[in-house]
Amino acid sequence: MNSWNDFDLSINVDDILRGQGADPEKLRLRKPSLVDAAEFARAEGLPHIHPIALVRKVMVKAHSHDRLLLDDSTKLTGPLVTQHLAGAQRVAAVVCTIGAELEDMSARLFDNDPLLAFALDGLGNAAVEQLGQQVCQRIGEQAQVDGLTASTPLSPGEPDWPAEIGQPQIFALVEAAEIGIQITPGGMMIPKKSISFVLGIGPEMSQSEPCEVCGLRESCRYRHG
Repeated sequence: MNSWNDFDLSINVDDILRGQGADPEKLRLRKPSLVDAAEFARAEGLPHIHPIALVRKVMVKAHSHDRLLLDDSTKLTGPLVTQHLAGAQRVAAVVCTIGAELEDMSARLFDNDPLLAFALDGLGNAAVEQLGQQVCQRIGEQAQVDGLTASTPLSPGEPDWPAEIGQPQIFALVEAAEIGIQITPGGMMIPKKSISFVLGIGPEMSQSEPCEVCGLRESCRYRHG
């Protein structure tokens, strides 16, 4: 199991606005006050972001139609998981967080300065997204050294892999408490600005877009592509 904290998160104002669920171009024309808040949030909030990731790679022992049995006797279950990780020789289980500091800062400001609090929340969303992307890129590069490929990530929370099932399976593979992450009985991670996912590593892994395995792909207004 590896703990990584050497990340360089390059977050700009547009990233923060997108992290708030907004279109940066439209906001710059219609609501410049939100752009100003995002700029201030970036300056004030970046020092409170502490990215860290925990990564564990486990050999796949057996595949079946509804589960992957791993070499340490743990398993990943569900048709979405087995389809997405078909052909994997190894599975990389990942948990990432930017810590609770920025989240606490946003909560303290919410009553007195909701505009800034919302912008700080967008900063947190952008930061944890970039963190996940950089972890995936690193795992992919490591796989290439062995002549393999890494799949796109799959996170709990989809209809065919709900959080209350998927999160405990990932947390059984990694000691998330080592980097300060816990889960509630319903599968919510604490701190909230945290993500978890699995990737398959093998000769020809699926490179589908993450949106294609998302249950909101037909209705999401922020779908990529």
